[in-house]
Amino acid sequence: MIRFGKTDPPSDPANSGFTSAEDGALWLDGDYRPALAAKGLNRFHRIMTASDGRCEKVLPDHEVWHFRIEGAAASPRGLFIKRHRARTWAGRLRAVFGLPPAPTPGRIEAANVGRLTAQGIAVMRLIAYGEKLHADGLQESFVITEALDEYAELPHYLRRNFSGKPSRSSARELRRLIREIAGIVRRFHGAGYNHRDLYCRHFFVKEQAPGRREIRLIDLQRVQLRRWRRRRWIVKDLAQLAWSAPQACIRCKHKIAFLHEYFGVKKFSPEQKRLIRAVIRKQRIMEWKMGNDN
Repeated sequence: MIRFGKTDPPSDPANSGFTSAEDGALWLDGDYRPALAAKGLNRFHRIMTASDGRCEKVLPDHEVWHFRIEGAAASPRGLFIKRHRARTWAGRLRAVFGLPPAPTPGRIEAANVGRLTAQGIAVMRLIAYGEKLHADGLQESFVITEALDEYAELPHYLRRNFSGKPSRSSARELRRLIREIAGIVRRFHGAGYNHRDLYCRHFFVKEQAPGRREIRLIDLQRVQLRRWRRRRWIVKDLAQLAWSAPQACIRCKHKIAFLHEYFGVKKFSPEQKRLIRAVIRKQRIMEWKMGNDN
């Protein structure tokens, strides 16, 4: 195999502030390092092959597993490992020339956790990430995050709390929740990001006290930071959110209330109306292709 000099591993490519292991193949949160080591989840090969947890999803290029560990910040604690594998011609060439891997899905999601947290957008806690390019061109990566054990997916939370004929107090509480979600999406888009998978199920809600909630946004692998030509992606995000809202709880008036809060206006401008029409068209296309999400 031809090699033109092996470069040193990058220094914390996701800017996580974690400590490295195995020559920079993985990066670990120091608070979780002992608990991960006790579970054997402090070695790259073990993380990529461990099967003593619960498999949540399997796709051709990635899989998601749920594990429980002892002795972390809270014990026991659930965590998710998202593992990615891909073999491309670009990866083969990088392996031949001894280059480090291109930004991998694991690295990208880890970096997005840090960036969004810095923007004041609550997401899941990052525990570890890693990436490795093998000599045969196979590129592997992973990200480990805390499981949101005490949270509920937004659709489940809505159905549990707001299905059926609403009382005056529950209707008021639903409007408050809609404003909270709209505020998160407004800050997210305002910071230049688009999600590409902004479905209701990617918001997680925890009731802290009556009328007081904590909301977190998850699944950040495909999040992009765009400064230009963003309209298409904003339309897609908003249409995905509207399409996936539970129909048993969320009516047209609620979606309009969301948009008023999202734009921060009482009356839509002509440009905002054009964007809303584009969102409705996109939502109808999704319904035609995939039916209703609920």
